[in-house]
Amino acid sequence: MTSTSYSNPVTATLAGLRDQFRKRTPIGELTPQDRLDDMTCLITGANSGLGLGTARALAKRGARLILACRSGIPQAAEQLKRETGNPNIEMVRLDLADYAAIDRCCAELREKGVRLDRVILNAGIVPPRPVRTAQGYEMMFGVHFLGNMRFVLGLLRAGTIPNAVFADNRVAGRRPRIVFVSSESHRSGLPIDMATLGQFNEYTTMGSIAQYGHSKLVLTSFVRELARRLSPGGDIQVAVHALCPGPVDSNIARDAPAWVKPVLNSVTRLLFASPDKASAPSVYLTAARAIEDRTNIYLHLMSEKLPAEQACDPALARQVWDTGMRMLGWQETAGRIAACGE
Repeated sequence: MTSTSYSNPVTATLAGLRDQFRKRTPIGELTPQDRLDDMTCLITGANSGLGLGTARALAKRGARLILACRSGIPQAAEQLKRETGNPNIEMVRLDLADYAAIDRCCAELREKGVRLDRVILNAGIVPPRPVRTAQGYEMMFGVHFLGNMRFVLGLLRAGTIPNAVFADNRVAGRRPRIVFVSSESHRSGLPIDMATLGQFNEYTTMGSIAQYGHSKLVLTSFVRELARRLSPGGDIQVAVHALCPGPVDSNIARDAPAWVKPVLNSVTRLLFASPDKASAPSVYLTAARAIEDRTNIYLHLMSEKLPAEQACDPALARQVWDTGMRMLGWQETAGRIAACGE
């Protein structure tokens, strides 16, 4: 946690540019056989930017797609159908900043009888000033950690992602995958302090990246614990992976101050990877047959590495899990999750 490469918007931009030109050994390449023709994939935040680029690539590999978004309904799906020729694309409304909206989305998918083979938790946000979620948490912490946790556990406990850990509907011969979009900024963000985790923090525009990194650090810690729980006794029921896509020419900084936007937009447009190119690690972790027997992979761009030391601490990850459960108003008994009081 000593690095300052991603501590503010300026150093984060420079670090992102440097990362693009470093030579690394890639984990592998997709082949024409890495198809998704009989699979249903859900992607959050897929109406623009990296999520849309990921959806486009998966649609071309034959996946049935569900785009879970706050806006762009149904325009994003219609656009992808025209571009890819894949007619099996639909959208559902999802706002990860509101527990009620998350629960409605999970209920809608359950009532439709959807069974998901792949889930990509892509949605992200970097507000330039502190904003609260519907439940009163800082927006990045609330979306990247609590929102993702509530959504993915909601899908697991309903059996929408088939499994025998939180539900009873594991399908023989099928191993779903859950892929989280994290960030290398988790190495430079504010460290996890269990005594203050979840407290609302004030920050300036220059401090927003540190808060963003903190939210991604907490998320990455949760991802490690989720992967452990979904592989009881080493039996991988659902594979769980995470990645940093590197610098992306996207609209994640759409809420940046007016004085920053012209510079930021020029830099990202000229020097950052397009969403289609930056989607490579997300698409690989979703589609590659070569990693069928693996879980808990973390990719930076296309290279495998370990997350930050704090994110790899199993005892801390269990504390993050337990604290998240309390913040969600849930309790866990014998591996089953229910709302407190149920």
